[in-house]
Amino acid sequence: MSTGGAVVVNGRFLAQQPGGLQRTARSLLHALRGCLDLEVVAPSPDPLADVVLPVPQGRAGGQLWEQLLLPRHARGRRVLSLANTAPLRGRNAVLVHDLAPLVGPDWFTPSMRAYGRLVLAAARRADLPLTVSHAVAGELQHRGVSVAGVVHPAVDPCFRPAAPGAVGEVRRRCGLHRAYAVLLGWADPRKDALLAVHAHLRAYAQVPHDLVLLGGTRGVFAPVLLPEVPSVHRLGHVSDADVCALLTGAAVLLFPSRYEGFGLPPLEARAVGTPALVADLPVLRESSRGQAAYLPVGDESAWGAALVDVLRAPRPAPAAADRTWQQAAQEVAALLR
Repeated sequence: MSTGGAVVVNGRFLAQQPGGLQRTARSLLHALRGCLDLEVVAPSPDPLADVVLPVPQGRAGGQLWEQLLLPRHARGRRVLSLANTAPLRGRNAVLVHDLAPLVGPDWFTPSMRAYGRLVLAAARRADLPLTVSHAVAGELQHRGVSVAGVVHPAVDPCFRPAAPGAVGEVRRRCGLHRAYAVLLGWADPRKDALLAVHAHLRAYAQVPHDLVLLGGTRGVFAPVLLPEVPSVHRLGHVSDADVCALLTGAAVLLFPSRYEGFGLPPLEARAVGTPALVADLPVLRESSRGQAAYLPVGDESAWGAALVDVLRAPRPAPAAADRTWQQAAQEVAALLR
């Protein structure tokens, strides 16, 4: 139970459409329950919420909630924001996951470009700006923000090798009768699904296989246009259990992303025993600690050749990462104290 001196958690993200950012923030919040005295304030009921503070009506309701109602409720207590944005006044700790709308504005709609400027403003105004990687810390420093701490995310415990029966069932349900590669979050333009499809087509001529694209479209992204190919399966949003089963049964995870704040999917693949082909970005070397095969960004020929190699002679998966959300939460708690 929270007390009058509890840290107030900005639970606006709890009411948002689930995505990688929201999943990460929710996992960290759950772990923080064991480290800090918290009062989680959310705009709608949620199992993690202590207080529900309704959102004002209108298009700007969410912004008014975060910038006016939440600080008023906090009454001078520190507000901890785990999902990029935060009140611009008061005592604030904010965890910045990435600056994607500023780095690649063409990947997003105009509203998300404005969101990127708000993320940067929140980091500049916070008395305790935090982030998820040294790479993003460098981006923030370049923009005038001195980061107080870097807290690497962890892989959720649900990511472990799925049972053979679960893998077989999801493969039958999805029509996957031969070897396949997986790409997560294909509808986000920075994930470069088009390169994955072209690499798949290059490799298919030598080793027939399927490509599975997971994730649904979201209104904040610019459209991703892909050719219609029978061997490419767009499965949309699936449950975490199905993601684990699909990753477990995959020959390889493809992660040709052009930008990341951290990059959890290669670690999630590693946790279920599946190797990953990963874009050679400094942040992905940081997050995967050298436990992946790194390929040039945007080089279809290199990706196609690497995909052929892994399909013909599957490389052993590296050892699973041992970092936990409890460790991440303890690091956040130490910084807040």
